[in-house]
Amino acid sequence: MSTPVSSPRSPDPEQRQPILSLRAVDRLFSGAKALDDVSLDIQEGEFVAIVGPSGSGKSTLLNILGLLDTPTRGVYLIDGADVQGLNQKQRAQRRADVFGFVFQESHMVGRDAAARNAVLGLRARGIGIGVQKQLVIPALARFGLAGRAAIPAALLSGGERQRLAIARAVMGTPRVVLADEPTGSLDTANGEIVIHHLRELSDSGTTVAMVTHDPDIAKAADRIITMRDGAIVKDTGEHRNRLVIPKDSVPVRGKDKPTFVRHRRHEAADVIADALSALTVRPAKALLLIMAFLLGSGGLVAAIGLSESASVKVSARIDAAARDEVRVTREGGYASWEAVRNDLQASAGLFGVHDAGVIAELSSSVVQPSTFRPATFPEQPIFNGAVRVVDSAYLRLQGATVSFGDAALLDQSFGGPVAILGREAADQLGAAKPGPGVVVWLYGQPVPVVGIIDDPGRDPVLPAAVLVGIGSYPSASNVAASLVLRTTPGMPAAIAEALPKALQPSDPGNVKVQTVADLRELRQGINSDLGRLVAIVSVVLLAMACLSAGTTMYLGVLTRSSEIALRLALGMRRGVLASMFVTEGAVVGALGGAAGAAVGMGAVLAYASSQGWASAIPWYASLWGVGAGLASGILSAVYPAVLAMQSNPAQLIRA
Repeated sequence: MSTPVSSPRSPDPEQRQPILSLRAVDRLFSGAKALDDVSLDIQEGEFVAIVGPSGSGKSTLLNILGLLDTPTRGVYLIDGADVQGLNQKQRAQRRADVFGFVFQESHMVGRDAAARNAVLGLRARGIGIGVQKQLVIPALARFGLAGRAAIPAALLSGGERQRLAIARAVMGTPRVVLADEPTGSLDTANGEIVIHHLRELSDSGTTVAMVTHDPDIAKAADRIITMRDGAIVKDTGEHRNRLVIPKDSVPVRGKDKPTFVRHRRHEAADVIADALSALTVRPAKALLLIMAFLLGSGGLVAAIGLSESASVKVSARIDAAARDEVRVTREGGYASWEAVRNDLQASAGLFGVHDAGVIAELSSSVVQPSTFRPATFPEQPIFNGAVRVVDSAYLRLQGATVSFGDAALLDQSFGGPVAILGREAADQLGAAKPGPGVVVWLYGQPVPVVGIIDDPGRDPVLPAAVLVGIGSYPSASNVAASLVLRTTPGMPAAIAEALPKALQPSDPGNVKVQTVADLRELRQGINSDLGRLVAIVSVVLLAMACLSAGTTMYLGVLTRSSEIALRLALGMRRGVLASMFVTEGAVVGALGGAAGAAVGMGAVLAYASSQGWASAIPWYASLWGVGAGLASGILSAVYPAVLAMQSNPAQLIRA
């Protein structure tokens, strides 16, 4: 490759302090020396080429010069000041103020336009949009890219991307441009253009240090440093003094140099813009993340709404029953159904009692309700509903309605048991409509179905229950029956006090009375337990969303390693870089939370409507959904953000 020829130099007797100076520098990696006792001075305005075979330490030397890496031993001075004591924030600021970088692969943010890539160094330093607009077009025009300003970097040719990298490197008027194999991935023609631009930078007063393996490329420099096995083995001269450069050809420096002041508000605005850009350029990934948080937050909102709606429904039923219902049982049960009828008759005669009914639970595993004669089929489905003994008064005082039959048949079945089925029990047992020959098998015997319960009223168990009348089956042991009394509103407490003496004056303690008002304390416990269950389910859903989103974002950090290295090299502070990934997580989390809140509330409204409930969605449910999504998004991004913040830019660039 032919290369531009450097202009002749005339001696300058004045000794100047070098801009970059290394003294006895070593750099070890896993015990092996990448640099071995390197001492080097580079003067301001000098064009230095560093050559040597692969593995000779050229790139390591360049990374240490650019503050991307630190020496294991030795001293590094910039303008005579030792940089060893600088912390990460100070190193980032010094790197941004002094250096511009040109890498072999150009390291563009492919989704962004050429102009946005050109000002990446300014954005990384928190420089305002006004300064960026002022500088970007002249810089692009200088390198022949003004017409490509709006083109995404991924669509530029290799030569255009490398020229764009030089434009980005000089955008903040750096004092030193470090170029690592800037022509390594280019053809001859584009390589010559890049070297020509670097030569122009040097001629205008910018210090250039270039790593190359091509001796022809190195000839364009003022000075050639040859490395082997981590040591400098040849140097064509510590400094070839430059010709006096006309004042108007030197970039503005000192008092006239543009002032680049880092502002946190500009950093924050750029972080938000970059986070949104990263999400919009990968819509499928963003949508998957949003869906993950939608499921978690939507489940939370739906669970809150359903628990509140169910609580309201339960409370309404308890409150309705508490005004006019009393239940009576005997200690140890009743000896016979006749004893049950005697207590029922005595209770119904009390002042303030309007109606009285009976209910007793039977074991479905003993009764074994079935559609077919037992043993007809070896694998008949097991009935999972309730089996109850009731009278017509119980259904009446519960407000239940029976179709295709008469509830009074439970009281008088003309010598044999009959059954009334809840709608769900009828579906399970295959008895959709009573009629001649429609039976269910109870205790191994066929029992005619004489009615279907359409509306269970107050009793939510009735839809899945099989009901038979009092006395349908003789009692083999004490009957665990309960009397259910409907009273004048406000009378349950008085009646509960009178019942034991009325039913058994000699031993009133044998009569156990319970008003539904006693369940009000239980209601609070039920609501608390339900809320705790809801919280556990919601936490599990959100944890799954965090895990899936965190994994996706972790993989995103790995695929964006070159972008991370570039931002750190250009002076972005590590905390600001981490906040960019946290912002991405926060955005998708908040969007997923908002969508989940809407979906969750819609699910509650639909379910409540289908059940005939009055939906009760707390005002804070949507805020919980959005907040949970936001918090989960931030949490899922913490580890990827820390991983990005702790990245070593020199290692990422080498990779």
